[in-house]
Amino acid sequence: MTIPVAKAARIAKATLYHYFKSKENILQELIYKEGEELRWRLLSAIRDAQGPVEKLRAYSVTRFKYLRKLALYYPTLTQEYYQYLPFIEKERRDFNAFEIETLEGILREGIDQSLLSISDPRLYAFLLLQAMKGLEFPIAAGEALKFDGRTLEVEEVLDLLLGVLLYGIARRA
Repeated sequence: MTIPVAKAARIAKATLYHYFKSKENILQELIYKEGEELRWRLLSAIRDAQGPVEKLRAYSVTRFKYLRKLALYYPTLTQEYYQYLPFIEKERRDFNAFEIETLEGILREGIDQSLLSISDPRLYAFLLLQAMKGLEFPIAAGEALKFDGRTLEVEEVLDLLLGVLLYGIARRA
């Protein structure tokens, strides 16, 4: 991993190790930077959206497009590798907390505007995040975008998911 990183940065391997003690330190910095970039993109997406429903859509689309981009760049990083690096678990916990807080804020806005009728926005934020996480790998890998011989766009998949979550599938009387 270090030789391609050093080559990409156009520096000697020794120079790279002057700034980073190990491969794990390089990975830790990379994960931190990518997490910060995703946070910034998510907050920008919801700041530019109008209303809580559009904010949820913008959040979801931004999240999955960025994760899909990362999946294309880091195909060799496996779940097995991650389990041995405690800093990754800490980053995941911190990012989960950020996502729940952000989604809860959007849901509370929907309640305040009488657009949503939910009793526990934090619980719904958690459940919404779990639904998104369930699609994370398939969408990032492109698997969830292929259905019955056709390819679905990320936005289409997320619009359908959000439609089910926000409006249900039961017929209204």
